[in-house]
Amino acid sequence: MTARRGRYSAGEETRVLLITAAEHLFARRGYDAVTLAEIRSAAGQHNASVISYYFGSKENLLRAIFDHRLPTVSADRDALVARLTTPGRALTSREVLWVMVQPLVNTLREGNHYAGLLDQLIETDVLHRVFSSANPDVTASGFEVDRALHAALGELPEGIRQQRIRMTYESVLRTLARYDRSGTAPDQAAMSTLIDAWDGLLNAPSSEESGAMVRDTR
Repeated sequence: MTARRGRYSAGEETRVLLITAAEHLFARRGYDAVTLAEIRSAAGQHNASVISYYFGSKENLLRAIFDHRLPTVSADRDALVARLTTPGRALTSREVLWVMVQPLVNTLREGNHYAGLLDQLIETDVLHRVFSSANPDVTASGFEVDRALHAALGELPEGIRQQRIRMTYESVLRTLARYDRSGTAPDQAAMSTLIDAWDGLLNAPSSEESGAMVRDTR
């Protein structure tokens, strides 16, 4: 606690305690299943109005978690893009996967449950609302990764491309959430193996059957 006070004021310390407690609970049990009373208790707070005072609502508390985590994740993405980008050449799907995944792996450390939180939220409407109202300076890199992944798979029919990207997002978050729950993180060898698998999913040959299904849905 002394170390925290060296970094934050008393009010900011309470705010960060609530943010990290909520993130942990949401990552373990999902957004809807967690009550404000449980968050207060996990943060060691006894004032029934403390979350309302600092955040106004449960959804604003969730938004504050993203405000707390996204600047670092975004900076990591930007650094990777700068390192991998060559003038006149688009990123490959494998390179885009590294840009997507490595910043999330970097969050897999004690007290940070951002990857597990995203896994719990991926199917929820609240995630869309939070991202649509977040500071574009810290969400731009995430949207750029999505555009780059679509561009790297430009030879695939739109329906197949969308399906594979969605499956990849889900697999990435589910895999990293398992690491989060176990308190571990993949090393570079494990990361390379995972990237290989996800890149294979994205670029697998399309069968005649799947092509026919896409044509039938037009």
